[in-house]
Amino acid sequence: MFNQGKLMQELSFFTELSPTSQKKLLDNSTFITVPNETVLYEQGDICSDILFLTKGRVRVTRQHENGQSVLLHYFEKGEQCNVNFTAAYNSAPAVGTAYSETDLEGYDLPASLIAELFVEDKAFQKYVFEQYVNRMEQMATMIETIRFNSLDERLLEWLQNSGEKKITMTHSAIAEVLGTSREVISRLLKGFEKEGIVKLSRKMIEVL
Repeated sequence: MFNQGKLMQELSFFTELSPTSQKKLLDNSTFITVPNETVLYEQGDICSDILFLTKGRVRVTRQHENGQSVLLHYFEKGEQCNVNFTAAYNSAPAVGTAYSETDLEGYDLPASLIAELFVEDKAFQKYVFEQYVNRMEQMATMIETIRFNSLDERLLEWLQNSGEKKITMTHSAIAEVLGTSREVISRLLKGFEKEGIVKLSRKMIEVL
């Protein structure tokens, strides 16, 4: 049987909240499942709800006017998206687009409730600020990597750190993560294949 309270406790801040705040979350949250490769919201959208993940991984990217995209951040189990939070909390256009990289499970919460908790409950406020600190650290590392590492070094590091021997992401999706074009990624991967680093096949990259 579905136990909403138990799953909600997987969100790190839940047990730190006051009993009143916990009840509000349980009464107003909607448990949802989202399939892989789903667009959760698009750049420019006004988000009315905020998603907190209990399972899965989401990629958030920003598209430039030239059509190319760059990775902003990922968010995973126990986290919420800062772009989603800011857009919903301030009723402002989202600065990026979110894609599910896996099947997702989580809680959809109305922005009005989140705004209320942010003001009323210090534990939730602390959680939100911690999320922003983590994102700033991630972005600082990303900027440092872009500034000092060549693109082939960044691609090789990304492949090695993916945790997968067989990667099913498209070249376009990898280009978004690394802030370049699909054509450049395809060219670099073909070079890696000649060097025996990867094996390319249709819709798959095998790391050797």
